[in-house]
Amino acid sequence: MNIKTQEFNWWIRIVTNKPRYIYYFGDFNNFWEAESLLKGYIKDLKEEGAEIVDIQINPFQPKQLTIPVKAISA
Repeated sequence: MNIKTQEFNWWIRIVTNKPRYIYYFGDFNNFWEAESLLKGYIKDLKEEGAEIVDIQINPFQPKQLTIPVKAISA
């Protein structure tokens, strides 16, 4: 059995509140490259007034770089 796995480059995923968005920054060759540039993306978003609620660095391939997040009402 020959299993081929798809390889992805590394991306930074930042979720913000006010405005509610998911931002992807990349692509990077490895985790360390992404991590070394993370502070700059955080700084830029904070200067724009964004409230950061989650940050992840993972191998991934986003379909969109900026995704609006709709609030869920009860």
